[in-house]
Amino acid sequence: MAEAHDADGLGGARDLLVDALGRQSAFWGVGRVTGQLYAVLYLAERPLSLGELAGSLGVSKGGASVAMRHLEALGMVRRSLPAGDRRVFFEAEPDFWLIARRVLERRSKPEFDESFRLVAESARAAAAAPAGPGRAHAQARLAALQDFYGELDAIAGALLRLDPVRLGRVLRLAGRRGAGRAAR
Repeated sequence: MAEAHDADGLGGARDLLVDALGRQSAFWGVGRVTGQLYAVLYLAERPLSLGELAGSLGVSKGGASVAMRHLEALGMVRRSLPAGDRRVFFEAEPDFWLIARRVLERRSKPEFDESFRLVAESARAAAAAPAGPGRAHAQARLAALQDFYGELDAIAGALLRLDPVRLGRVLRLAGRRGAGRAAR
């Protein structure tokens, strides 16, 4: 990371977070720079301009702009327009439960619904296919996928109905139960 200075002595911590979130972002197919920019903003004490963000990582403003649009679409950053300044500034959303909630809410987007519809249509097409050696296998696999999609959608819906405090309690309880099973 091209850090201009390390006056507060936190350069090492910033670099490690930038690397960690860049790796996570790349793993999920969002692009390394996207995660790196979020990391820079997450630790920033004030909103940063696109030029400052690009400069902090040594990337082009165009590349930073594309990544910032993606972060905005995910609800991970928001624009800040200070009075008297024509530049756009960005700040990180620090509430990870809110970010997770926004991502889960996206499951009802038309693309997700269309995927469910196409899997159901695929299952119907497999059921209508002439009997043969691959038909039963395809039907079983498609039924398993439909079950998984249904369960995943139900879990996401349940999580969205919980407020963050309750969700934290549920996760802690599930963690204790999982740890108890592992000890047996």
